[in-house]
This record gives sequence, C-alpha cells and structure tokens, in this order.
Amino acid sequence: MIAKEKRMAEVSIIVPVYQVENYLHKCVDSILAQTFTDFELILVDDGSKDRSGQICDEYAEMDERVKVIHKENSGPSDTRNRGIEQAAGNYFMFVDSDDYIAPTMVECLYQSILKENADIAACNFLYSFEDDRNQDFSTNIQWEVVSGAEIFYNRKNDRSCGYWTVVWNKLYKSKVFGKLRFRAGKYYEDEFWANDIYQMDIKMVTIPECLYYYRQHGNNSMKTTNSKKNLDILEALQERIDIYLMDETHAAQAYRVLIYSLEYLEKSKRMITNREEKAKYLQAEKRTKDIVHQLRKRKLTNIQRTSLVFLELAPCLVFAVGMKFRGLLERFI
Repeated sequence: MIAKEKRMAEVSIIVPVYQVENYLHKCVDSILAQTFTDFELILVDDGSKDRSGQICDEYAEMDERVKVIHKENSGPSDTRNRGIEQAAGNYFMFVDSDDYIAPTMVECLYQSILKENADIAACNFLYSFEDDRNQDFSTNIQWEVVSGAEIFYNRKNDRSCGYWTVVWNKLYKSKVFGKLRFRAGKYYEDEFWANDIYQMDIKMVTIPECLYYYRQHGNNSMKTTNSKKNLDILEALQERIDIYLMDETHAAQAYRVLIYSLEYLEKSKRMITNREEKAKYLQAEKRTKDIVHQLRKRKLTNIQRTSLVFLELAPCLVFAVGMKFRGLLERFI
C-alpha cells in the first residue's frame, strides 16, 4: 500500500520565541484556536534560558501542525529568517510570542487577499495591557487597496505609520519574500523591512477590524527599548530619507521623516551605555546634520526652511524645545 503524500499547509505562521514562558501559552493557544485551520505553526526558539523551549516542544507533541526549531541566540531578525527558510505555505504570517490574536484573524486576512487579489492583507490591532485593558491603535484605518509606492511615499509617514511598519498584523503571499529577508543583527528589523518591501511592486488590502493584540509591558525582552534599538530605528529612518532625497519631488516626505527621527536621536543620546553606542550616536548626529544641509537646498515651505537652520546647529536641542510645542510643530510637517 502506497502512503499518501502529506499536503503542505496553505499558511505558515512563524513565531520567534525568546524568554516568554509567562506569555507563550496564550500566544500559541490563540493560534491553534483559529477558525482557519489549514496552517503550520513554526515556533523558533532563539536560545531561551527559561522554559520557553520546553513549552514549544510540548505543543509539538500535542498538535502535528506545530513545528519547533531550537537555535542559539542571535536576535529577532535571524530568528524570523530561520522560520521563513523552513516555511512551506503559500502564505506567511508572523506573531510575536508574547502577543496573541483573535480567532478569525487568519481567515479574515486570507479571504481579503483572495477577494482583492492582493499580495498582503493587514488588520488593525489593539494594545493589550497587563491589567486586561485593550486600546485601539488607530481609528482611521479603512477597507482599501493600496500599492507599495502609495504606502512608502505617502501613508508610511502619517500618524498611523506603525500600522504599515510592523510585520505582525499582516498576511503575505510567500512569493512576496522571494530572496527578501530581515536585516541581520538589527533589533528593530521592522523599519528596515518596510524600507525594502514597500519599494516592491505589491498590492495591499487593509481592513479596519482589530484582530491582533500587541502586549504592553515593561520587562519583555522583545519590546525592550534601549540605545541600540533607538539607534537601529534611527538608521532605518535615515536610510528612508536617503531614498526620498533621490527624487526632488519627495523633499516634503524627507522633511517629515527627519522630524520624526529626532525623537530617536534624542533618546539614543540619553541611553548611551558604552563607547560603541556613543560612536554610532555621533555618526547618526553627523548624518542628521548632513541631511538637514541637503534639505535646505530643496523646495520646502518657509517655516520648514527656517526650522532647518536651527536643526543644523543643534538637532537634539531643537527636538527638546519642539516637544513642548508638539501640537504646533505637527501642523507644519
């Protein structure tokens, strides 16, 4: 008797796991409870020292859809990449191991892609707090279909920019990735990923439903904010500015990202803990002044041009003053 060949799952759900024994059960249980059942769940344990790896193995024994990869600690970018290499589905999805998802998330995103013949589907999400409170991330997300270029040059820098940047509120056709991978060694890989993927010829459908729960707490390793993370974000934002500056018509976008990046420049300065971080900060500060110098030659409003004069002299000081008048500042960017 010839054994039937096992059919590949339609969706591969990739979960990078690191030191989350207190949250992992809720995360995995929410995935296994999906109304859409044709998926494989790939848990990639990034060298956890707690019981996270053991918990992953226990789920693999209970459910044949669960696959586990154990690896030495190398950070979230490499961990997600390992999951991608092992994924066999026609669609990919990422969930952070301390977060959880609504029972209909996969089904809603999957049906949205089919309906619009899109490459990516994205849903809204909720901040989930330790006291069981939930808060909408954004209220201005609507059902629409947008191109990668529209997102990168227009939507990416509005008030809901986090919606477009994060990787975990989305379902992707696997072909979107191709050879594209998360940047190795980065602690805030989402921003770099956004720079890469939204310059591709893709179509995304957005849905307003909140289907992803993004956990908020102070001591989680996957969401810890430190100088390295801020410097990574700053590097990605400055990379985006360089792309905008390649075209004279995108000076306004470059200016907006510059103003946005000042927050991370100032935070990095306050959180420096070693010489390596200080050197990288000084390099970022110099790059900020170079960007300002370039922007002063571009077509901007008079108020924007005036602000650039001060920014070239002392970017962090201007940011500190600007935060006291944030509402007024945002009217001009």
